Order: sequence, then C-alpha cells, then structure tokens
Amino acid sequence: MSEFSFQMLDNIGQELVDDGLVSPDQLAVAMETKKNLGGDLGHILIRKGFVNEDQILEFLSRRLNIPFISLEEYTIDPEVVKLVPASLAQKYHFMPLFRIEDSITVAMSDPLDVFGIDEIRNAIKYRIQPVLASAQEIEKLIREHYRAAEMAEEVSSSGEVEIMHFGAETAEAASDKLAEMASGAKVISEVNRIINSAVNEAASDIHIEPSEKSMRIRNRVDGVLEEWLTMPKQMHLPVITRIKIISGMDIAERRIPQDGRVRIRVSGRVVDMRVSTYPTMYGEKVVIRLLGHEKIYGLEDLGMPENDRSTFEKIIKRPHGIFLVTGPTGSGKTTTLYAALSRINSQDRNIVSIEDPIENQIPGISQAQINPRAGLTFATALRSILRQDPDVIMVGEIRDRDTADIAVRSAITGHLVFSTLHTNTATGAITRMKDLGVEPFLVSSALLGVMAQRLIRRVCSDCKEPHEETDAIRKALGIAKDVVLYRGKGCRSCRMSGYSGRMGIFELLEVSPKMRRLISEGGDEVALRDEAAGQGMSSLVQAAIDRAVAGETTVSEVVRVTGEEEDEG
Repeated sequence: MSEFSFQMLDNIGQELVDDGLVSPDQLAVAMETKKNLGGDLGHILIRKGFVNEDQILEFLSRRLNIPFISLEEYTIDPEVVKLVPASLAQKYHFMPLFRIEDSITVAMSDPLDVFGIDEIRNAIKYRIQPVLASAQEIEKLIREHYRAAEMAEEVSSSGEVEIMHFGAETAEAASDKLAEMASGAKVISEVNRIINSAVNEAASDIHIEPSEKSMRIRNRVDGVLEEWLTMPKQMHLPVITRIKIISGMDIAERRIPQDGRVRIRVSGRVVDMRVSTYPTMYGEKVVIRLLGHEKIYGLEDLGMPENDRSTFEKIIKRPHGIFLVTGPTGSGKTTTLYAALSRINSQDRNIVSIEDPIENQIPGISQAQINPRAGLTFATALRSILRQDPDVIMVGEIRDRDTADIAVRSAITGHLVFSTLHTNTATGAITRMKDLGVEPFLVSSALLGVMAQRLIRRVCSDCKEPHEETDAIRKALGIAKDVVLYRGKGCRSCRMSGYSGRMGIFELLEVSPKMRRLISEGGDEVALRDEAAGQGMSSLVQAAIDRAVAGETTVSEVVRVTGEEEDEG
C-alpha cells in the first residue's frame, strides 16, 4: 500500500467506521497498537486482518475521487512503456498504462505526489493522468516490463564499472563499523521498542524477518504468530547487530547460525532472552525466546481435571522411577515439572536439576544450566549429579541415547527422575525411549507414567458469544447437537482475536502392571495406546473437546491444536 494512504488513514480513521469497513472496536484496537508500537494505521488494519488492501484503496479512491485500478490482469501497452525510462518509473513507483493523444495514464501508489507528477511530465513531455493502484502490483509490473539491460543503461550511461574499493576489510574493522552503526540512539530505541512491545503483550517469541525491501517483526502471543511492525530494510543490519551485541554474539559473522542469551529488566520485570540467528537470502533472521521469571504454578493452577491431578500427585510422590512430560516446544512442559518439584520439595530431600535454560528459580532446589561449549551436556551433567547424593533429579530434556540411558538407570537405582521428550502422545514417549536405544525391560522397570500436554487458547470472556457449528463438525468431534458452543467475537481487551490467555489440556498415562508387561514384551504404539484407553486414559483430543463443550475454548481452536479435522464424507 502507498505511503500517502497510511498518512491519510491516520487522520480519517473514523471515516472507515462510518463507511462500514471496520468496527469501532477494530479501529480502537488498531489505534492502540499504533500508539504502543508505532507504524501506520493502514498497515496495522491489514496486518490484523480487519480489511484487505483493495478495500482500503477503494475507500481512498472514493474519498479522493481518483480512479482505483486492479492491475492483476491488466494488459500493458508495450509502446507506452518505451516512452518512460525505467529509472523514472522506479523513482516515483508508477507504471505507464496507456496513451490517449498527448496524455498518458499512469498507475501510482501515491497519486497525490504533485512534485513527482511534475517531474514525470517534464521528463517525458506528456500530460499525466494518475490512477490509484496497489504498490505491490506496480512493483511486479515494473519488474516484468522493464528489462534488466534497460535498467542498467539508465543507471550508468557509460556502461563502465568503476571499482571504488578493492579487497576486504579486516574482521576487526568490520566489527568496529557494525558496532558503531548499532550504537546509534535510533537503533537502540527501536530495539528497546521491539522488546518492550513483546513483553507487554506477553509474547513468548519475537521473530525478526528480512525480505527484499523491508523487515517485519512478528510476536508469538498465546501460541499464534501476529505481525506487529514492518520496518525499512535499511534498519535490518543495525537492529540485528544491536541484538547480537547485547546477547554476546559475533557481530561480524553473518554466514552461519549463532545462539546467544542475555538477561534484561523490562518495566521492572526480569526477562531472559534466548536469541537465535539464521542466515537467509535477504539477511539474518532472528528469533528471540522470552522467558519471564514469574511465580511458580502449583498443581492446582495447571487446570488438570481432578482425577488426573490426583493420579499425577500420587505418581510424583513415589520414591523412585522416572516420569516423562511430552509435547512440542512451548506446550508448558517445564511449567508442569516445576509445579511437580514444588509440590514434593522439602528439607529432607535433595532435589537437583539440569536445564536449558533455567526458566525459573525454585527456592531449595539446586539448579544448573547446560553449557555444550564447555562440555556440559545433559548426559555429562547427569553423571555428575549422581555423585551429589540426589533424591530427585530433573533433566530438562532427553535428547540422545546417553541421556536416556543414564536417566533410566538412575531411576532404577533409587532416584526419582523427571524429564521431557518431544513426542505427540503419551504412548509415543515409550516408543521414543526404545528408539533412543533404551532396552524395553529397562523402560518397563523404571517408567512411572507419562503426561502429554498442549496449551489451548481460552475464549475471551469479554466478547464471548454462542456460535453454531455444522452438523458435520459436531459429528466428527462427537459433540451433541444440543450442546451450546462459543466463540469470541473480538474486542479491545483481546486485540480482536477472540481469545485471551491459554490453559492446559492433558493426556496422563499411569504405567500399570499390565502396561509394564506389554512394554517389556516390545508392544508397538498401537497396542500401548489400546491398553492405555482400556485403563481409562482420556486422549488430548478428548480433553480439548471437553474444554469446547464446557465453553472455555472454540471448536476451531480444538482443530488447530490437536489436528482433528472434519470428516471428508
């Protein structure tokens, strides 16, 4: 969309409401985002999905009395293209469409640029008739209709290449220049603004992604990525360099991925940032994981059904064995383990953990962080922990055979071990342990239970309303026709998303004697799941459906989180 559109919409936002394009709540949310994060109202409205670009352009066309043309299937007169130099079309971002006598109609992303129109008219000696069009469509047509050779000829009439610099700077010189560039007040302010906005929105991750001509910033809020800001491409390198400086990375190295971390204080809150860079064709992409030092949740705060919570509490009070929590990144596994450790923490127990990273501090527990560069991995740390006379051990994640084998043998030799795995289901964790090379008889002897979990978004209580679903969806999910389902209409308090906050859904498997025999005999995952269902284990899908039936979440959220889909037939 054109810049003039952004500027105008900042002043006439209410007219969008009067015209029926957006609701008052949507405008209020967009204006609040603009106030907190900056940017232009037009971009914000489009990013949030309240309107599309064509709707905005058509609105402006009516208000300005300038025709709006969609160029998607427009046929350009090649003779007219020859009349306009490529450099001029690129400079003022316009595309000549057709000529009538001494007048050329041009598509512009800013038809109010009177100075640009004057220069175009003087350069090509034709009267100019501007029409409004999408900036992206204009850019596409410019690339298609102006050959690279013509562009090069306009840039340099001599056709010669002048070498201004020979050789490469030293790494030290390059680093000094980058550091100087990243220390400017504007760059520091922009990076602070990016981090502040994410923390204030309770985002778990920040994604900074370069493209050919811009850089976008997206925040993951309640498990879903939302675009918050678009910045000029020239800000990319300074912003990335600033982030690399504060997180202890090599600012001169841009060819390989890097990892860094830093602890910061934002609005009085301590936040750990785990930073990862990845080189792409348009520059380095950066993802920042935000880990806030919040209060430790108790078992009652996790939202488990009463029968699951009772079983879970019984398992974690056992003197030895291993308990696993599974799920994808960001599903709340560490939160669940922290709640378990807090419940069994006492003066007569030595509880030791090895984590990556330490997400929260628990008084009375010895917590350590792995450092692979120094040779401290989960496996090496676990070997050392066993010499610390532990009663309870928490291993942040089982990633390899060594860690899995030591963890299981520790559980068999009298220690209570907690850890996490990346599997989709509870029974999948058993199969995964065997895939890692742990003998089935060891798994069956050591395993106390497995909990698979996800986080699912809550319907916003301020805009919650009944919502009818199709019979096909109800049938696919096993929801009776008379059950009232809900959705969030969208309001200011939920940023028009319809959701506010998240809650856990759980699949808890307690290993029974019959299950131990099945594991020891090498039973496959299907047999294990059938046995678990026979024991009364409720699946993750059913747990999510129960939340929807209770009016706490939506059917669409159930489908998004669990992958359950409507039957085709």
